[in-house]
Amino acid sequence: MFGLHRVLPGNPAGRDFIMGDLHGCLDLLQIELDRIGFDPSTDRLFSVGDLVDRGPDSLGCLRLLREPWFYAVRGNHEEMLLGYFQVRDSSGESRKPGDLFLRNGGRWVLQLDPDEEAELREDLLPRVSDLPYVISVKGHVDQFNVVHAELLSGRIDAESWLSRLAGRDDTAPARVLCDADLTDQVLTEWLEPLAWGRRLINSMNSRTASRVHTPAGSLLKSSTPMHPGLSLTYVGHTPQDEMVLHDSHLFLDRGAFRRKANTCLLVVEHQQVLGWLGSR
Repeated sequence: MFGLHRVLPGNPAGRDFIMGDLHGCLDLLQIELDRIGFDPSTDRLFSVGDLVDRGPDSLGCLRLLREPWFYAVRGNHEEMLLGYFQVRDSSGESRKPGDLFLRNGGRWVLQLDPDEEAELREDLLPRVSDLPYVISVKGHVDQFNVVHAELLSGRIDAESWLSRLAGRDDTAPARVLCDADLTDQVLTEWLEPLAWGRRLINSMNSRTASRVHTPAGSLLKSSTPMHPGLSLTYVGHTPQDEMVLHDSHLFLDRGAFRRKANTCLLVVEHQQVLGWLGSR
């Protein structure tokens, strides 16, 4: 069982890829893995979370958790999935947060046959429960982090039912967390923003941003692209029309599950991203 923060070494033998929110779109991921020539014997794939819901194959996406080359953090849809089964098992019915899960793409669990539900309960849900909220990869010369939503302190919404459930009265101004803050002791105070927050992306001023053209599409860089003390941090959660870099957070969610002309599943290689940003 892992804690809230998992630290991995660099990968000198192969490449490290990071993908945006998958949301049940296993077919789109396979297309991307074929395109990049992914080698499971040396390469690694990191997920910013939200493996399930909305797309056609949530169970297949959860099966990726068995692969030794696949690493994921917990997203808000993983939290809703776990919450649904906890509530249903304890009460015999679906109430918050269970109904929240069903309203947000989780009805696939109602269509599982008995063998699939047994697989989910006995093998896959324990793997989801063990997912860390943050992964840090510490290489020889650079580090990167992976989190679902944002590395910010403070409540995302003081009036939300999640905040009331937490029972905290935190009115301190939000701050961007730094690499030194990425410990279980610190992160346990801010689980809600790690999986649910959208304050950072909503604070960005696009009028003062610049645009970088990359092989993976355009990348919008804010006037404060990197935050002192925080390594490049890959996030998802909030679908964007292009990649966005703000306060060290690189937003990768392009709304793949919508399957429209202006959406896609982004899979980027870390070393190539450093080149786009002039960091290599």
